[in-house]
Amino acid sequence: MINPLDDLNFSRNQKSIEELEKLAGFSPNRSGSNKFTAVADSLVKKTERPAERGSEPEIDKYWDFHKSFVSLYERAGRSFALFIGDLLDIILGGPVQTRLVNDMIEEKINRMRKAREAAAEPSTQKHKVQARRNSKYDVVIGGEKRVFSRHFLKRKGFLAALFLDSDEYPSFKKLVRQIEIVCRESLQEDAVPDSEDARLAELKKIVENLRYEISQAEVVHAWALLEADGFKHLEWAFNETRSLNLVRPNFYEDLDKAYRDGKKLIKLLIEDIQTEFPPTEDKQDAYEDYLNNILEIYTHHHFVLKYFNQTRPSISLKDFEMTREELHEKIQDLREESDEMRRRINQVSIEKDQALAEARALRTQNEELRQKLARLDPVEVQKQLQSAEAKVRASRKELEETIKEEEELREDMLKLDQENQELTRRLQALHAIPDEDAYSVAGLLQGKRVVIFGGVGRDHYLPILKEAGVANEDYEWYEGYHTISQARTAEIVGRCDLAVVVTSYAGHLLLYQVRPCIKEHQHFFKIHNSGAGSLRKEILKTFKK
Repeated sequence: MINPLDDLNFSRNQKSIEELEKLAGFSPNRSGSNKFTAVADSLVKKTERPAERGSEPEIDKYWDFHKSFVSLYERAGRSFALFIGDLLDIILGGPVQTRLVNDMIEEKINRMRKAREAAAEPSTQKHKVQARRNSKYDVVIGGEKRVFSRHFLKRKGFLAALFLDSDEYPSFKKLVRQIEIVCRESLQEDAVPDSEDARLAELKKIVENLRYEISQAEVVHAWALLEADGFKHLEWAFNETRSLNLVRPNFYEDLDKAYRDGKKLIKLLIEDIQTEFPPTEDKQDAYEDYLNNILEIYTHHHFVLKYFNQTRPSISLKDFEMTREELHEKIQDLREESDEMRRRINQVSIEKDQALAEARALRTQNEELRQKLARLDPVEVQKQLQSAEAKVRASRKELEETIKEEEELREDMLKLDQENQELTRRLQALHAIPDEDAYSVAGLLQGKRVVIFGGVGRDHYLPILKEAGVANEDYEWYEGYHTISQARTAEIVGRCDLAVVVTSYAGHLLLYQVRPCIKEHQHFFKIHNSGAGSLRKEILKTFKK
């Protein structure tokens, strides 16, 4: 059963043109209505229904799709309607959504206006009846006429209403066909598997990914998978994603506009209450509409912020400062340890060289002893030889220990270097290390000729231009206070790619002489301050991609 408090609990074909315009965010017709119009509306609606149904073929897949959505809406109520609004807002985003909503509103309004005009024809009336102005749309709240909001929450509600109302079946077909166009343009031909089991497995994978990040491409893919199975798994997908707050990745700008709209309504209500309270009878409907609109905006704002806080890690400024200080201290300690390790490695290298030199000396001494062996007493020579071999073995052992210690020190250095790189990367992620490349103009003016009129001197701007790649012979500077002719100005500017006028030193006369000389392939900077930083900002803004 449908919840009686459902915001989107619309009965079949009972909405008037004023309610439709109000739902769409337009100011309703102020001409009022009469009994003849009401009778004509009911007659036209009764005759339209069989004509629309009769024009459809007996077997219509879109009608089966529509029945699936309506039956699930009757069971789930408002939560499913909100789910449909979010889903359509993601798939049909941007200009496509705006065009569809405008077309459907115009189509509905024109159809209902034709019915009202048919009811007011002279052939059906003996006397022309003057329509009474409906005062509830003429009320003034807070000094302004009644405001009808048109933010994206209203558009989502309007799309969901058209999507789930059986009397709006042509609009449902138009929406589904537009979604099919979006799917064809966004997805590849083999994006939808042939077997039902493969489609269900891929749909489960997409739903799992949506728990961590909402992506328009994945939502469109999920719709294509559901449509391939005739929306057989629609209820399962709804139950799995109903707590995810499906919002567009770039929704926050629209939400901010709606938030400002609600803030304006609050101000108007407060101002009107301070002026006149309690409200008159013709203002009560406007008060109720304002408050419902404010409740809708701020409730949506609350849940979206809750979703953001749940899915994005937050860190306080105090924790950030403490973490940054700890990382700086640890990096400083690691740098000191790294310097100490480098000193030790240098010392070990020196000791290794000394050990190698001693080994060479011992080998030489051993060779000399071998030569003496033939001339000296064999027993005494044997003793000296054994003593020398013992020294050689001791030196080799010391050398091996030194090499082993050097390898250990190198391993420690590698570990410290990796830890230093990781901490540096974390500091960059926290934006604690300034990005030097963000203000670099290196190579942006490579091969270009530049002329500067005004400023404090030629050498004041030379370092920046050299950094940007301008050769010394391609740079010209002229004093701003010195007056030159228009022809001379055109000659100077004509052979340059970039002309700069420092207005604080050159004045308006020279500015008006330079500006008409600029061609389409040239660039022109008008800088007021003489500082080199202003020139750097203009170069970055114009030439950095």
